[in-house]
Amino acid sequence: MENSVTTERRLVDTLTLPNGLEVFFYDCSRKVAGDRWYVCLTVEIPIPVQKDHFRGQSDPEKAYGEFTQAFGDTYVFLQKKERNFIDEKEVQTLLQAMKDDFIKNNLSYVGKAQFPMLCIKKAYSEWKEQQKWKVLHEEAIRVADSGE
Repeated sequence: MENSVTTERRLVDTLTLPNGLEVFFYDCSRKVAGDRWYVCLTVEIPIPVQKDHFRGQSDPEKAYGEFTQAFGDTYVFLQKKERNFIDEKEVQTLLQAMKDDFIKNNLSYVGKAQFPMLCIKKAYSEWKEQQKWKVLHEEAIRVADSGE
């Protein structure tokens, strides 16, 4: 692995979950100084967005359309595990431990049949909240700029 300003990622493993989703483990580590490394394991789970993920919304069709317009047909669940200033000799061992830790602590949750729907619902709710704040922020800027 070479030291670079942009972090490259290297696929180190994949895992198929009981619910059919795939987990991708990426090594995004890089050398920072001498024999010291920033160690980063990125875990991604692509989730195909389906209309039934929006059941329970006041307008499921509209919610599905808004979400897919913002995120596309696939939403990616993402989790990063990071450690700084790690000795070069410990990088591979630490990456494996991070991966094992994710599997031990998250597999039962992300492998559930309900996980895709729960994840999409949470992402939609968070996105809607961000949109509300964005509108309020833009309105505050407009008012401040106009001197109202």
